[in-house]
Amino acid sequence: MKTPVPYVLSLLLLGLPVSTALAHHSFSMFDQTKKVTHVGKITEVQWTNPHVWIFVDVPTENGSSELWGIEFTSKVHLTRRGFDVKNFNVGDEVEFTVSPYANGKPGGRFYTIRMANGQYYCDVGEAQKVCQEKNK
Repeated sequence: MKTPVPYVLSLLLLGLPVSTALAHHSFSMFDQTKKVTHVGKITEVQWTNPHVWIFVDVPTENGSSELWGIEFTSKVHLTRRGFDVKNFNVGDEVEFTVSPYANGKPGGRFYTIRMANGQYYCDVGEAQKVCQEKNK
């Protein structure tokens, strides 16, 4: 029995969005075996989808600064968890911990952030223990 061509094409097209979505959510660009923590001042907030970005100027040992990009999840997900764009103000000093980029560039995936008011915000999973301990 021959399989009709339109049927096969339909199945292939239905699988395409799934493969695209899975590729988008890869975390291979981050070294998730490491966590690095820095203190610096917020220079830019991009409260956008599909990912929120916070950029922080981090002082270096030689007296200059290095711009770190912190990649968060979507603004919808963050809002549901109590984050608000008003919490992130340009010029505020923050302490952040990320899983750094595997290629060594300055930036990484959000793990925790201590805001200027001392409040901690944490990613899901293991990071929640930090918030439970620090936000007592």
